[in-house]
Amino acid sequence: MNEFEPPEDVTLWRYIIALALLGTVTIGFWLRWSLAGAWELTLDFSHLRHAHSHLGYFGLLFPLAWLGWRRRGASIPGPYASMLYALCTAVTCLGFAFDGYGPVAIAGSTFIATCWIWSAVGLLRDAHESDDPLGVVPWGIFVSLLCIPPIALSLRSDPELAREFVSTFLAGLLLLVIVPSAVAGRHISLGPWPLLFATGLSGALFLGVAEHPVTRIGLLAHAGLLLALIRSTKLGFHTRCVWGVVSFGLGAMALNILPNTRPVALGAIHFLILGPVLATLAPLWFRCPLPEWVWWLGHASWGGMSAALIAQEFITSPWTWKIAAIGGTMTALWWMFALIYQWSAANGWEPTHQQRRPPHPHA
Repeated sequence: MNEFEPPEDVTLWRYIIALALLGTVTIGFWLRWSLAGAWELTLDFSHLRHAHSHLGYFGLLFPLAWLGWRRRGASIPGPYASMLYALCTAVTCLGFAFDGYGPVAIAGSTFIATCWIWSAVGLLRDAHESDDPLGVVPWGIFVSLLCIPPIALSLRSDPELAREFVSTFLAGLLLLVIVPSAVAGRHISLGPWPLLFATGLSGALFLGVAEHPVTRIGLLAHAGLLLALIRSTKLGFHTRCVWGVVSFGLGAMALNILPNTRPVALGAIHFLILGPVLATLAPLWFRCPLPEWVWWLGHASWGGMSAALIAQEFITSPWTWKIAAIGGTMTALWWMFALIYQWSAANGWEPTHQQRRPPHPHA
């Protein structure tokens, strides 16, 4: 069994996460091949894109982050609250898919934001040591949610400004909430949490509404802090490698080696989430670890997709869309395999590489 096996009162999150993951990769697969010209969408593309991103953040990343909190002894929503949260997430994402930022999506997002604030207040009451990454998380939730009013106010009057605030919101959630929760769940420190917060906030602002020399330096410093994950013995070799890729990628954006444009940001976000974030959080969720070679196949899949998305900034070719779609397909198949693998473990099948050897007779 997995050494990170969660207690019985949080196992419901395992099924919520699995369903959200299936929904997210399915919508992503559908969108990738529609962009590659394989078929026409029956629903509005932007609405489906919003459903894809919100389901990923609401249904997948935040529940995984909560498991990271629980690993450090913090309280997380119980069974009834988690079922209500999952139901609200499903309704909200259906609202996005069919009506975009309509009444259903807005009402559902408001409830979900309330859940985040409630959990953040609970986390804020706990004492955190100066090097505890969880110290960043409640403040990261609060400052990220501050982007919501400007998005709502500028959505129709200034769509470009709204897009920049959305980028700040998503980057803030990743750098200030999800990543600190992931490393905290694995008992890893990235240095003093006020420094982690300041650099992460600067990075989020740089990637969105405030591309300024000061925020550029902040993003570069944050990339430097993430380099600590390369040296951590608490992570697998494959996880340390992809954290290194992300750290150097963020540094390249800060130094303007990679431009801060939509294709580059899209590829970077996909790789950050699918690669190091999920590889760090998955042990808190899986019933049994996957072999390392399986993870390398996964990194190759979403790495190819992300590289093709980034290449669209520099290359005008229909092949970038097809390569991204193929990478998205391989990513979807990989995660389906991972879920089947975990379901098999839950039903009594124990992989050979997980079986314990009998004690040596002369031990």
